[in-house]
Amino acid sequence: MILAEIDDGPYNVVYLLHIIAVILGTGAAFVTPILAVKTRKAGGSDTALNEAAGVVMGPALLVAGLFGGALVGMSDDFYDFGQAWLAIGGLLWLIAVAAALVAYPPPYIQVSVGDKQPMVSGILHLSLAAMLVLMTWKFGA
Repeated sequence: MILAEIDDGPYNVVYLLHIIAVILGTGAAFVTPILAVKTRKAGGSDTALNEAAGVVMGPALLVAGLFGGALVGMSDDFYDFGQAWLAIGGLLWLIAVAAALVAYPPPYIQVSVGDKQPMVSGILHLSLAAMLVLMTWKFGA
């Protein structure tokens, strides 16, 4: 029994939720470091900003991947995790979620990277940029 097909109502709802989660997670990942630098240059503390980013970024990226996986499942084998772009994208997604949760941990996760935050944030940005390229051009589809 097929619950939805590509461009069907339920599929489009999950696709919309996937895109919203991607925008929230990726937007937070790219804007937070810029705002943090501006805040520190102005003499303020970026603690509240990092905490707010932690509440949005990691969970949004996690949900984006879950909805993306649901889209693959709902596509009735049009998309398959055996396709290179999805397999590589899945690996990059795991790296991005882990990096987001380490660099900007939500309040319920106790992680401290100290002076390594810029490096982990860079890994986050590279994985997100590569994933966006893969999801746009679908290499190996």
